[in-house]
Amino acid sequence: MKRAHTLNVAQITPQGTEAVLIEFHLQSEDLQKFQFKPGQYLTLGVEVDGAAHWRCYSITSRPVDLPNVSVLVKRVVNGRVSNWICDNVKAGSAIEVLPPAGQFMLREPGKPVVMFAGGSGIAPIYSLARQALELSDSNVVLFYANRDRASTMLKDELEALPNSTRGRLDVRYWYDAESGYPTHELLAEYVSSSADNDVYLCGPEGFMRAVEGGLDHAGCSLAKLYKEEFGAALDDNEDTQDDGVERTLAVSIKGERHTLPIKASETLLSAMLNAGLNVPHACKVGECASCICRVEQGNVKQMENSVLDEDDVAEGLALACQSRVLSDLVHIRFS
Repeated sequence: MKRAHTLNVAQITPQGTEAVLIEFHLQSEDLQKFQFKPGQYLTLGVEVDGAAHWRCYSITSRPVDLPNVSVLVKRVVNGRVSNWICDNVKAGSAIEVLPPAGQFMLREPGKPVVMFAGGSGIAPIYSLARQALELSDSNVVLFYANRDRASTMLKDELEALPNSTRGRLDVRYWYDAESGYPTHELLAEYVSSSADNDVYLCGPEGFMRAVEGGLDHAGCSLAKLYKEEFGAALDDNEDTQDDGVERTLAVSIKGERHTLPIKASETLLSAMLNAGLNVPHACKVGECASCICRVEQGNVKQMENSVLDEDDVAEGLALACQSRVLSDLVHIRFS
């Protein structure tokens, strides 16, 4: 299990109207544990209303910027943690932070890429775009969508990049309030002429589905698509897509079997805790492996995962805090 480190906040910088950039300063004893690669994230732990909560936020600084490291935190409608952070964290605050994690990285750093970012999904996309520009002479095409101009994050940082990369970054800013939601046909334009390029994507679930639809419309293979999905890092009460159908989750633990309802938008862990089950868990963000279970029946969708390898998944293991039901009935077992 990873150990959390207490990091001091060196600076807070507003990003648009709804987000902040939090810069931590690492002590020398923490440096080795916090080496990272562009595209990875930090997991922050805070106490809200007497309860500990953990959430993942993508790193926006460069590895060479250590001992300082920054993450982007955006407000969420009714969000418990992100809103608390934006309202309460100041320079000098001390926060519990788990070491960097995540597998959302450039596959071929020298290859031209097409990138899509929605809202705060710009954080890892910005890091990968900057790395791609620094490591080669290849071009980077970026489609960046926000609700409106005022809420746009990291815009100054993005606009500074072409000055040092000879204009190889082509950014299209999109504002839903002005132009509506981007269509499959429009999104397809950004990949149809670059069919051989890798595509990187991060953003709200609806935006990500729209981009996937655009790829399909353009006839591009989803095998070239790499996504960052912070499904389990969603704040409590954050709006998620739900088809309204109630499914069934069966849980075997300590010799007993429990049956409970579960929504498509809930993680297995959330449903079990809401039902009052005493199941093993700790960080709730897929970092500590405390909630590993075995899927005995049915199918689940596993989101962020830096704990289980392909063999574990093939054997039916899953992280309860990172998994959602895909079938009408899912039966899981805890050892």
